[in-house]
Amino acid sequence: MKINRSLILTTLILVLLIPVSSASAHYPLWSDEDITAIDNLTTSFAYYRDLPAEKIHIYTFEGKQGQNLHAGINIPAIKGLEDYSVTMALFGPDLPEADHDQLPPEHPEDLGALIFTSEITSDFFESFTQTLYWGRQSIELRLPADGEYYLVIWQPEGTKGKYVFDSGRTEMFGFGDLFLFPVWWIRVHFFFGHGAYLLLGAAIIFGIILYFIKRWKTA
Repeated sequence: MKINRSLILTTLILVLLIPVSSASAHYPLWSDEDITAIDNLTTSFAYYRDLPAEKIHIYTFEGKQGQNLHAGINIPAIKGLEDYSVTMALFGPDLPEADHDQLPPEHPEDLGALIFTSEITSDFFESFTQTLYWGRQSIELRLPADGEYYLVIWQPEGTKGKYVFDSGRTEMFGFGDLFLFPVWWIRVHFFFGHGAYLLLGAAIIFGIILYFIKRWKTA
């Protein structure tokens, strides 16, 4: 009987982890900092951010001449954010001079810039968390020179909202991340405002587990 109980418990855990093995996504990150350093441009990162009114977020990285930069903006498909958008600008060496009227009040000085206003691109459905995102800006370019670069994100009208900024293309998940997937899943859904549904789901799952534990004890 002990073997059967262990087998059932192991099977239940494996079933719960099946979505994890099929996950194909950016490495999720959360930050409350105004300035965030990107570790490298290769690894696929996704930064889940709340953007308060009048706030500016800056992402910094060390770039090399000819290095490819992939970056993009997605808006979480949440009621009330249907028309929400942000503007993104890349500051760095050997970039063209930008119109200062289009730049945010606070930005890196003495650097050229490329401005990427919001545009409608393909929606993105993330299969692991079952969440939908409205596609906005996408950057694909080769850096013109070595040096420090800055990606600046702001909302021109000063409207608060949410966005997801992604960079890089190579998915880099280690074995230890397997145990973080459930935490990430929960954090993403709280980001989407699904807290009440999560609590209800947790209560149902807890009740099912208690039911099986009682069944095993009386078997």
